Amino acid sequence: MNIISKQIGIGLVEVMVALLLLAVAVLGFSALNMVSVKATDDSVLIANANTVMRGLSEDLRLNPKNIPGYQKEIQSVLGNVSDTKDYCAAVTDYKTSSVTKNCDSDSCTAEELVKYNSWSAMQQACNNGILVNMVTCPGTADKQLRQCIIASWNGTKPIFAANSQSNKACADTSGIYHAGSDCVIMESY
Repeated sequence: MNIISKQIGIGLVEVMVALLLLAVAVLGFSALNMVSVKATDDSVLIANANTVMRGLSEDLRLNPKNIPGYQKEIQSVLGNVSDTKDYCAAVTDYKTSSVTKNCDSDSCTAEELVKYNSWSAMQQACNNGILVNMVTCPGTADKQLRQCIIASWNGTKPIFAANSQSNKACADTSGIYHAGSDCVIMESY
């Protein structure tokens, strides 16, 4: 009986160790699962951003003489917004105040087309939780002028600027992405 009394509780210790190992494995799997969910969400946002930017780029190619107008209209809406909700409200206000015709069904002048296409791209971005901007690409002013279409999400601003606590910019002034920024830049010309 002496041998049996020394082994009382040994099975319980083995079970506890096995549960501890299982818990560590499950926690590791859960962390990996969270990373994969974020990667999937980001890939959906990147695909949607690329769709918006490609559409805007095609509009620029169809109306090349008015590229500065596109840039002006898009930047005017983005000017004083801080997040996607404010951006969507600004896009709605822009449509009300600036877009006078539906250029998909009505004939429009080149300037009306700029306003309509700018609104359309911004609305599509808003619908996907994305902010969109268009700036002259760094280093191209003296050469073949190119436009950088910037799409951002998750608090990143679609601008080229230094990063700070209050200003999470997409890229620096030379167009190099900031670490941790959630954005995509597409050159168009």
